[in-house]
Order: sequence, then C-alpha cells, then structure tokens
Amino acid sequence: MLKKISINKISELAAALMDKGLLLAPVKEISGYNFVEIKDPKQVDLDFHNTIASPKAAFFPHKEDFIKYETGKPIDTASVVALNLPPAFLFGARPCDVKSFEIMDIHFNASGIVDPFWKQRRETAVIFGYAFDLEKPAQPEEFYQTLGIGAADPEGSDVFMVKKGGDLLLNSVTPKGEKILAELKVLNEGKAADKKYYEEYIKKGKEYKTRSMCLEPGAITKKLEDLFYNTDFWTRVSSACISCGVCTFVCPTCYCFDICDDTLFAQGIRRRVWDACMFTDFTLEASGHNPRTHVYQRLRQKINHKYSYHVRKYGVISCVGCGRCTKHCPVNIDIYSLIEDAMKA
Repeated sequence: MLKKISINKISELAAALMDKGLLLAPVKEISGYNFVEIKDPKQVDLDFHNTIASPKAAFFPHKEDFIKYETGKPIDTASVVALNLPPAFLFGARPCDVKSFEIMDIHFNASGIVDPFWKQRRETAVIFGYAFDLEKPAQPEEFYQTLGIGAADPEGSDVFMVKKGGDLLLNSVTPKGEKILAELKVLNEGKAADKKYYEEYIKKGKEYKTRSMCLEPGAITKKLEDLFYNTDFWTRVSSACISCGVCTFVCPTCYCFDICDDTLFAQGIRRRVWDACMFTDFTLEASGHNPRTHVYQRLRQKINHKYSYHVRKYGVISCVGCGRCTKHCPVNIDIYSLIEDAMKA
C-alpha cells in the first residue's frame, strides 16, 4: 500500500498519529536534531540528515523503573511496575537505526531470556523508516555501506518513507504498517508514477556511497583475537581517549546498564539506567579490584564486543555504521579507521 502527503502537511500527519498514541519524531534542538515525544504537531521536522543520539531510547529508555517496594516488608509484597503502554509511533528512523533494533532484539528477545520491558515496547510500536536523501552526499563519519546497509533499505520498518519533490511517499512493509496507513485519512493514494519512483529510489539506495571497505565478519573477528594481547596497538589507538562514554550513549547498539535502588521514606524503586564499558568504574568490583584500570583495556573491550565477541556468539557485527561515535567524540577517535588499522596490523 503506497500513500503520500505533501511535506507542508506533515504536521497534519503528526496530529493524526498523536490521536492514536504516542509520537516520537525528530525535532530540531539547539545542538541538532533528536527524537523526542511530540507535544505539538508542528515540532516534527524531517529536514535532517541524522539525529545526534540514536532512537534506541524508544525501546530502551535511559532510565526505567522495574520494581516498587517498601523497606522492612517481605519481598513478596514488592510489585513489578506495570507499563500500560499506549500505541507508539517512531517516525523518521534512518535505515541504519532500524537495523540496530534487529541487533538489539538479539539481546533483549532472542538470547534465551526475554526482557518483558523491551518486548512490550517493541510490540506496541510502529516504525516509520525514512530514507536518506540520495541527492546529498553521505556524512564523512558514516560507513553503513560497509556493513551491508543501504541508504534506502525498508527492511525492519513497518512503513518506509521516501521524499519525492514536495511530497512524502509512505509505503507499507508489514501488516502492522498497512493497517496504520489505511487508518490515516490525511493521506492520499499514491499513483503509478509514485510507485515507480519509490521502487527506483530503493534500488538507488543500494548504490549510495558511504565510506566502505571489504569487511568479512569472520576475518575481523579472527584479527581482533590475534591483536588482543598487542598492548602497543591498543595503547596507540586509545591514546587520546578520555573515557567520557559519549560514544556508547549515542550508539544505537550499546546496551550496558546498571541496576540501582532509590528509597525515600521507606518507599523504594528498583530501576535500570544506562551505563558504559568506557567508564572507569564500570568493572570495579566490591573488593576494590578493577580488571580494566587502563583506557586501552576499556576501548579494546568495546571494539572486541562489537566486532569479535558478538560475531562469535550471534553471527553478526554489532555496529550499523551510523558514525555517531566518531562525529561526537571530543577527541576524534574514528572507529572505522581503528578497524582499518586493525585489519592492516
């Protein structure tokens, strides 16, 4: 099912989605674009390249309450926090970010233990994927083509959107997507010319160039294993790192978290909050021992997790080449160049 709407009427589409549930969409902020919960339909702005942070918080919030309890009372009086989620619409996610949700599903849904919070958020959400503008060059930090992701890949989206002049084309990819498009009366029917344009755009997206190298998952996995004890290599590539953790917080596939308890007047909440393997105390043990006291050990862990351990365990690289970690690193560490160096070492 192909529908369309004028770009000038995006706020009408946003309002229609808000009538049906929670809308998360890109908004222009002082420092750039980010996905936020929309309160005013006029906030939605599709004139962006990519957001500062990935939209993973739609399914994995920065802070999430799990259990409520009262101190001094038996454990069986504690209760699980009920989500009671309304339908949610993630509007405008780029193909590399949509791919990241599939990778994150491995950890939260398919690795043997199902995370009910992630699962519910995924099930209640409709993903509106959004193709990159093929008329504009890729950003210098991007390399999603290396990882087999196209600039206009609809896979993983429920609805996929492509700009055509002054119009926005919306095509259903899944039954969930078809259902929502049929319900949105603000949309017009796409014509044969629109369908042809959409199909050709998807094909052109495969040819869109980002930074690219020949990267076979098995080869990089083995190479990083061989380099694991090469302290000189890891010290050199991590020499500028200040362990700020920004790379992990903007990353769409980083999922480390800590469990915290917060009590006030005997009322307690157990919650999870984002954490990062790049932080100095991430591996600090209660005994006082820390197996990763050096920066190079922490960066080695992050790189190996994404490009070696994850491939060994699940058969896929845990990176989508969005380039956010490089773009927002305060000391210009480039993960693409690091992997390139590793392959040549």
